[in-house]
Amino acid sequence: MPEIVASDVVDVYPFCISENRAYYLTLLRTPGLELGNTWQAVHGRIKKKESAVQAATRELQEQTGLNPTAVWNIDFVNTFYSPEEDTIYLVPCFGVHVSESAQIELTPMHVNWEWVPPEVAVRRFVWIGQRLALQTLHDEIAGPIAAGLDPNPYLQIPPSLYLHGKKRGLIK
Repeated sequence: MPEIVASDVVDVYPFCISENRAYYLTLLRTPGLELGNTWQAVHGRIKKKESAVQAATRELQEQTGLNPTAVWNIDFVNTFYSPEEDTIYLVPCFGVHVSESAQIELTPMHVNWEWVPPEVAVRRFVWIGQRLALQTLHDEIAGPIAAGLDPNPYLQIPPSLYLHGKKRGLIK
């Protein structure tokens, strides 16, 4: 029977709003790396004594140079099965609103980036879990914000839980 584990990985879906429309950041992985030449969102590892949401904002900053204006719980957990490990992984997903004018600074992990509408982003992502997370983010959070509506307030994460250097939100 496969083991089910809460993984040390986070999925982060940056979005911005421009002209009453939501756009999503897609990153092209560097050829030769694992999943090279595929479009991805931001993915990263949770460090010891770091919460998942803190890892999400840290990975966002490290991989893109972006800082969030707001962070949202997408209310979707990406699940995937590793046949090599016979393990089912559970990955928390976060939507991160950033300024449309923010400058993106790529690391060597990625060779290109592009802001795209949701219908393009979902076609770019390789895995169904990523497509479902982005579609949920669009339907429940980013789409309503772009339309001038209020998304579910219970999904927004307080900054005190992800601002680095704060004691609050750290895992002990």
